[in-house]
Amino acid sequence: MRILHTSDWHLGISLGTVSLLEHQADYVDWLVDTVRRERIDLVVIAGDLFDRAIAPKEAVVLFKEALDRLLNTGARVAAITGNHDGADRVANYGGLLDGSGVLIRGGYQAIGEVTTLHFDDGPLDLVMLPYLDPQADPDVAADGNDDDSTEARSGELDARVERLLAATHESVLRTAIAAAAGNLRSTRSVAVSHAFVAGGSTTDSERRLTVGGTGTVDVSLYDPFTYTALGHLHRPQAVGDAGRVRYSGTPMSYSFSEEHPKSVTVVNMGADGSFTLEHLDVPVGRAVLTVEGTMDDLLKRKPSVAEREAFVRAIITDRAVVLDAKKRLSTVYPNVLEVELQPEGVPQRVDISRAQTGSVSAIDSTEAFWQAVIGQSPNEAERSLLQRAVASAEEVSA
Repeated sequence: MRILHTSDWHLGISLGTVSLLEHQADYVDWLVDTVRRERIDLVVIAGDLFDRAIAPKEAVVLFKEALDRLLNTGARVAAITGNHDGADRVANYGGLLDGSGVLIRGGYQAIGEVTTLHFDDGPLDLVMLPYLDPQADPDVAADGNDDDSTEARSGELDARVERLLAATHESVLRTAIAAAAGNLRSTRSVAVSHAFVAGGSTTDSERRLTVGGTGTVDVSLYDPFTYTALGHLHRPQAVGDAGRVRYSGTPMSYSFSEEHPKSVTVVNMGADGSFTLEHLDVPVGRAVLTVEGTMDDLLKRKPSVAEREAFVRAIITDRAVVLDAKKRLSTVYPNVLEVELQPEGVPQRVDISRAQTGSVSAIDSTEAFWQAVIGQSPNEAERSLLQRAVASAEEVSA
């Protein structure tokens, strides 16, 4: 049988001020054609179906149309919610859809469930592990004390707080996987999970699951399964040495840190659980590109067709003031979205402590700040302008 692994659609997302919904619709078109052409039996979508819990109407409609069209290819679909999704909103009617060939799971509603799907070459155990918020675990937060006294209620509240503080993504996921592993029956199994597995390579696009690294999980959690289709990290990659645990990555670039190629993973799995992998490049959506240099250098460049088509972030290194940078650069890069001013030789972080500023005048502090940002002292005209600005501010504050 053949499984197509995709994830992190983030339907409804924008890059800067530009909505990517049109490009995401192109991806759905390509995906449906690919599923039909490649004779895919099962499509798995490993979370972050939408970019936010309350998705815009257009994104919800696109997702529904995607499911309809994928089913029309003859494939089945298994989708889970990620940390961006509203689990209850997406998965509330999941059980009603099972008979249609679409399985959707979210939150803690089906922990430990193993769904056995039957294909021409035999059965496959499917375990769906949506993103599990540790603070929403009903077992962690449960109040099992029948004693209604004030002292008992206070003690139970303290115990619940301790359980909530101790809960991590790994602890709740370990419990869910252990429950499912005991129900596996087939010779092959696929887990669909949304998690940050330790050792994975990140981009600037992922939202942290928790603060301080407690959101990471160990790859060994997935040892019971033949193949694990992961979502959350946006870069296609395998985690661990065996190659059985893999991120498919996003279908297109959602930040300027995602200049890597995009793909989906096709798993060719035999009845005995042996499998091989194919990676199909995604040819739709605009690439992202960061260019850097002085305005003169950037305006003189002759970008390729692909570079002109890409969404562009421009880092301007001029030390002098640059006016209308985005408008001027758009003549060379029509899809320039971001412009950052990073004068060459000037530190990007300015650290002027209270000790440095507390005993000096406002104009001296202002000139020190100018020196730190610009990299040189103000000339006479600039100093005169700064003095007038500081004097005006002092007059207003008085």
